[in-house]
Amino acid sequence: MSSRKRPLRTVTFDLWETLIRDSMEVGAPRMQVRLNETLRILRESGLAFSSEGIAEAYRRCQAALNDLRKREGDAPFDEQVDRFLEEIAPGLPARLPRSAREQIAARYADSYHEHPPRIDEHALAALEGVRARGYSMALICNTGSTPGKTQRVFMEQVGLARFFDTLTFSDEERLSKPAAAIFHRTLERIGGAPHEAVHVGDHPRNDVLGAKRAGLKAVWLKRKEGAVEVEPDAQIASLNQLLDALDRLWG
Repeated sequence: MSSRKRPLRTVTFDLWETLIRDSMEVGAPRMQVRLNETLRILRESGLAFSSEGIAEAYRRCQAALNDLRKREGDAPFDEQVDRFLEEIAPGLPARLPRSAREQIAARYADSYHEHPPRIDEHALAALEGVRARGYSMALICNTGSTPGKTQRVFMEQVGLARFFDTLTFSDEERLSKPAAAIFHRTLERIGGAPHEAVHVGDHPRNDVLGAKRAGLKAVWLKRKEGAVEVEPDAQIASLNQLLDALDRLWG
């Protein structure tokens, strides 16, 4: 029997904490914009709520959405906004003027552009190196509170989107990593196969376990100490080590 390795054809990437780096310095102000703008728009619509009540509603909403994501699901962005409004007051999405609801959704999303994450210092070079080798490339992102449509705009603006053949966002799929289906859907869109693909990401469960369960190889970008449920095929400390890791796996 031949021991020759199958060729590598596709490299998929995580986004958060892999290609982009977030922090409390931008994450906290981003959240505050969402809360303040929601309060302002509701008051302009003649609805009086306290800032404390809106903040607590936001926390309850995020907790419920996080529970959904732990079960490998996700909610479309419009549904996330409606859940937030429902937590503020039962029935609020239905009685709020449509224009006000749309303003809240827009400010909720656009807060990301006002307080964006930074691009990892080695991300562009790593992506350029992978693309130069002729591999198909895809992004698989658990979006969290920032919708895929907003991430697409941001990625275009900062020069990340041009490398990818397809972009997959959990809020648009109603699926979150580590669900195998979100990996398979992504590969199907670009004609890829799991046994000829590798996924690169920082999260031990979402990226490493998810990729391995879906039949891909996994490169773990280890940002911090922690255990993994399954062993990655390679481990790197920085994206500037990625090309060497791919060479070791498929050289």
